Amino acid sequence: MDRVIVKVSSKRQITIPAAIYKKLGIQPGQKLLLELQGDKLVLWPKTKSYTELLAGSLKGIYGQTKEEIDEFVRKERETW
Repeated sequence: MDRVIVKVSSKRQITIPAAIYKKLGIQPGQKLLLELQGDKLVLWPKTKSYTELLAGSLKGIYGQTKEEIDEFVRKERETW
């Protein structure tokens, strides 16, 4: 995990170190999400869409091959 120390300016601003900025592909003007988790701040790039955020999250859930997925869907339809 990348950890760095950043300084909060008098305007309550921080500077994201260049290495992290590049690694995350952050662009000027991009919005970031900031969440308070207990006594910690968590900051990450805001996704462009929920589709992008969820893409691939169910990979393998219904099967690994086309045939396995088709079989899963067939069995589910039988329960309707």
